[in-house]
Formats: sequence, C-alpha cells, structure tokens
Amino acid sequence: MASPAADTHAADAAHGAADAVHAADAAPGAAAAGGEHAAATFPPFDSSLFSSQLIWFAITFAALYFIVSRFILPSVSAVLEKRAATVSGDLEAAAQKSAAAEEARTQAEKASAKARAEARAMIDAARADMTAKLTAEQEAAETRLTAKITAAEAKVAEARAKALAEVPGIAETLARDIAEKLAPAGKRNAA
Repeated sequence: MASPAADTHAADAAHGAADAVHAADAAPGAAAAGGEHAAATFPPFDSSLFSSQLIWFAITFAALYFIVSRFILPSVSAVLEKRAATVSGDLEAAAQKSAAAEEARTQAEKASAKARAEARAMIDAARADMTAKLTAEQEAAETRLTAKITAAEAKVAEARAKALAEVPGIAETLARDIAEKLAPAGKRNAA
C-alpha cells in the first residue's frame, strides 16, 4: 500500500507534467500573439489612436493653459511690474542725486571762486593799507630828517658865523704872537 504522503507527491508530479503540457500548447499561440504586437506600429504613430490622442492633447493643453494663465502668469507679471517699478524708481532717485551732486559741485565752485575773490580783495586791501602806512611813515621820517638837517645846518651856520666873528680877534692875537716871536725884544722896547 502506498502512503498518503507518497500519493501527494505523485499528484504534484502529475500536475507538474500537466502544466508543462499546457505551457507547450500555449507557447505557439503566445509566440504568434507576440509576433502580432511586434509587427504593430508605435502607439503615438498608430492612426487608429489619433482621435483619442488629439482629445487628450486638447484636454491637457486646456488644463495647462488654464493653470499657467490663472496662477503662474499673474505672479510672474506682478514680479516683473514690481521689478520695473523698482528699477524706474532707482533710476529717478539716481537722476535726482546726480542733479543734486551737480548743483552741489556748482555751488562749491561758486563758493570757492567767491572765497578766492574775497581773499584777493583782503590781500589787496592789506597791501594798500601797508603801502599807505609805509608811505606816511616814510614821509614823516623824511620830514623829521629834513628838520634835523635844517637844524644841523642852522647850527653849522651859527657856529661858522661865530667862528668867523672870532677869526679877526684870533687873527689879531695870532699876528701879535707871531710878531713877538719874530721881532727881537729890543726893538719892541724901542717902539
């Protein structure tokens, strides 16, 4: 008698053989079916599928167009408008600052020219004042010197007049002295 385990193994083996037979029978049909699919065209190029592909293309395009036009483009255009406003505002601010800088440079040049003119005027005024003071001092010194020269000339003239007034007396005294020395003493007594 055969054991129940042996019967199970025998049944499994029989099933395995039956599966192999079925696989062999199905293989030519499968090969034939695979061959048909291999001979078929690529689905996007299959003309029988064009209508469904065009419908799905239209649905997808409409959905993408709606999403892009309602959500993406408004945010992109808002960013571009904000950027354009910022750039134009910055350009206007730069133009204003440039104009202000040019005005400040012009004012600085005017102030510098005015300061130079005032400094030149102060220098010229100081030079004229010093020249006038020096001229006045020179004239005063010349006046003092002229007075001293005049006083000295007067003293010299007075001394000369005094000396000339004394010359006849001195000459007479000198002539006596000389005559006394030259003439003998005896003759003096005789006279």
